[in-house]
Amino acid sequence: MRRSRDLKDARNREGAETIARKLVPIVFRIEARSGTEGRLFGSVTASDIVEAVTRQSGIELDRRRLVIEDVIKTLGSHEVGVRLHPEVEFRLTLEVVSSN
Repeated sequence: MRRSRDLKDARNREGAETIARKLVPIVFRIEARSGTEGRLFGSVTASDIVEAVTRQSGIELDRRRLVIEDVIKTLGSHEVGVRLHPEVEFRLTLEVVSSN
């Protein structure tokens, strides 16, 4: 049973590493409404990020796997952590642009 569990864990880790290799080089573009000084009306949510990743890469992530340290409320470049597996963590690069 332990060997079976270890093999399954290794397959899951390899799958997570493959996804990470595909997503890390991509800069994901998210459009949001903003004011004159680059502040957003609201914020970029985990659901917005997952939708952008799916639309731009074809890979579906679970929003609960995102690690958002600071609320994204400004235009510009931001990084968000992703934990797909206990041993596989990486950062996504987001470019938040005005949709006005």
